[in-house]
Amino acid sequence: MPNWIGDLLLALSVVERKKSAEQCAVSLIVPEHLTGLTKQLSSLPIIPYRRSNRSDYFASVRSIKPFSKIYVLPHSFSSALFAFLSRIPRRRGVSAELRGFLLTERLPAAASARTRHLTHEYSEVLETPFVDPMEWKTLKRLTPDAESSRCVVLCPGAAYGPAKQWPYFDRLAAFFPDKKFVILGDRRDAGIGRQISDTLPQRITNLAGATSLEHAAAIIAAASVVVSNDSGLLHLAGFLGTPAVGIYGSTSSVWTRPLGGAVRIAAGSCPHTPCYERTCPLHHYNCLKNIAPETVAALAKEIIR
Repeated sequence: MPNWIGDLLLALSVVERKKSAEQCAVSLIVPEHLTGLTKQLSSLPIIPYRRSNRSDYFASVRSIKPFSKIYVLPHSFSSALFAFLSRIPRRRGVSAELRGFLLTERLPAAASARTRHLTHEYSEVLETPFVDPMEWKTLKRLTPDAESSRCVVLCPGAAYGPAKQWPYFDRLAAFFPDKKFVILGDRRDAGIGRQISDTLPQRITNLAGATSLEHAAAIIAAASVVVSNDSGLLHLAGFLGTPAVGIYGSTSSVWTRPLGGAVRIAAGSCPHTPCYERTCPLHHYNCLKNIAPETVAALAKEIIR
């Protein structure tokens, strides 16, 4: 499974569909830091993938049972090497990063085109028909966090970089005068979370860097709506079926739109997008600045529950 939360959730939706349609026995090899979240969202058997050091890496390889086939969803050389060392006879994945010789079933690089949704690629690798991601229905309801019931969740961070980080989250509270807000993110987002919460401390709680992924999932499950940059937490909202507004700057919702029909997309008008850069090569970030708070608030009000 992929190493990024968003990619993992998109892949998980395809794996779940394959298992349901084919009634096959499937196990997930999941990066260790995402095993807790994956267990929360899926009942499929999970094999932790540990690679913090050489000893852990080879212990993970030895833990693989003699499966008949392994599907390699990440593009990295290391993931294909892991599949090769597992001695599973049939190894299927996209031929990227000069790793084709490690795979027995190689898909061309064209399979990973960014002009179509990422689940197209995962469906081809997993040998299962593509289904529009908007048709996704969450399979496993989480127990929502009672203290966060019907709040508006803001996710102002994005591990990818500033070209994904919309600058106007602090203006949204004015459009929802009767709502409580919760800010989620990792430790890197604690500072921007504090800046936003300081504008209205009686209604905004900053939990950036203060929750586990599992707790963040429970908060998102309880929310009225999630407003988020293109990040793992946005995809978590889509996977859980929580209404969400996704804000896209340097990336494209055509390629990585969240799952489900309860999602709206706010994308800025800029001739240079999508550029997929972590920082703006022109130093102006107009793709994000051109998205007005009024537009985002209107989309949130359209789907709020």
